[in-house]
Amino acid sequence: MKRKLHKQEMIDIVKGATFLGAGGGGSQKVALPIAEQIREVTLIKPEDISDSSNVAVMLAMGSPVVSIRMGYRGELIPALERFEKTVGKRIDYIVPLETGSANILKPLHAGAVKGLPVVDGDGAGRAVPELQETMFCLHGIPIAPLSAADSEGNSAVLYPVDAYMAERLGRAVITVFGGIAGVVCQLMTGKQLKEAVIPDTLSIAERVGKAIREAKECMRDPVEAVIEATGGTILAKGKVAKKTEEVKAGFDYGRVFLEDIIVDYKNENMIAWRGGKPIVMVPDLICWLTTDGEPLTNADIKEGLEVVAIAKRAHEKWKTPQGFKLFAHILESIGYKGEYISF
Repeated sequence: MKRKLHKQEMIDIVKGATFLGAGGGGSQKVALPIAEQIREVTLIKPEDISDSSNVAVMLAMGSPVVSIRMGYRGELIPALERFEKTVGKRIDYIVPLETGSANILKPLHAGAVKGLPVVDGDGAGRAVPELQETMFCLHGIPIAPLSAADSEGNSAVLYPVDAYMAERLGRAVITVFGGIAGVVCQLMTGKQLKEAVIPDTLSIAERVGKAIREAKECMRDPVEAVIEATGGTILAKGKVAKKTEEVKAGFDYGRVFLEDIIVDYKNENMIAWRGGKPIVMVPDLICWLTTDGEPLTNADIKEGLEVVAIAKRAHEKWKTPQGFKLFAHILESIGYKGEYISF
């Protein structure tokens, strides 16, 4: 099934994807102005794509803090054009790497500009800090070639042997580009897409955003509306007591203290602790919402802000040892070396 997205649908997607980004995926401060620029774009279900179609993954790569400061300047367009020249094929469909407001809206903008349908799905069903942490990589879809570009048209084509090396090479190039770049990678067929993709993620984000909007319009509690829409669970509610953050190697690392929990993040929220024990960890989601219903990323969190931390189970495709293994090195760097504890 295909359907057209217009302004209201995209604003709802921004709100929902900001929440479902689990602290990352780009701030709505970046995404909402992009939504204003798009008149119309086509959304297509994975099952309606032919097996022989050419599909490419799109994302913005870099520091969320830098992304807010610079805004979106259309860097995915030259990245896509360079990618098509490199592979010698016309791309038929775009699929976002992850769920996150900017990393969904930027591919939607590219689809609108280039006249390409965008897949209702992505590689993670949440936002992730590194390229290898997707179903596309778990299903063995090669990362190379990878095209990265800035808004001035400067570009680089990389041929990493795997997604881990793609992270290292990509971050180095992005540093030269000023901390943010458009990236296109992982050419796949429609058949490969259908096997690997986490489906319906844009529609789910739209549903969550719509629930927030309608709750506010009807003077209902938006926190309750989000819980109903996502099946999530409140972990803590109150004022942010403390936040620490530093930028290292193109990532935002930090820690948020809220009531009796501590949340550690690397761009996205990785693990929540209570009493020194882990209570939620990746790939499950730890999401932020203000008490009056504004979804937040970690770049938006401020000390003294009234927020709710909500946990949500990851898509069932993540519930494998291989899925958790992709995040284990990050958790080890934070101080957790145990097994996956499913929320």
